[in-house]
Amino acid sequence: MKALTCFSLTFVLLWSSLAMAGEVIVAKEIEDCFYVDGKMKCSEGEFKNTYYRDGDKIIRTNVFNVKKKESISDDTTYKVISELASDPKNNSGALFPRVTRAIGFPGSDAVEVLAIDKEYIQSVKSTSNYFVISRFKIVKE
Repeated sequence: MKALTCFSLTFVLLWSSLAMAGEVIVAKEIEDCFYVDGKMKCSEGEFKNTYYRDGDKIIRTNVFNVKKKESISDDTTYKVISELASDPKNNSGALFPRVTRAIGFPGSDAVEVLAIDKEYIQSVKSTSNYFVISRFKIVKE
């Protein structure tokens, strides 16, 4: 009986830790556009970002510059806006595409909005008087 109780407790703890485990998302930038003074200049993407999602929080943990082969640790935290109708928690996909949106502050003078669907992440970042608009393809690693 004691062995069964220990096994049951171990199973419950293991199952609950797996159920609460977060999700790692890796995405490679396809294109980014720099918008200032009414003009937009787009270029090929050069970053691969790693995000960790845990509930209503997303943390960008790493930014890798593919061209320079440099990795920068990051801890930008984004708050998931789960009240929106298109959020997967509220949406079967019938009326709106299923999109997770989150907002974060990746610097002392920046605000960034992420829109995450099953294949892409789109990012709009405002810093000072310009915007950077990026599109990332989610990659399986």
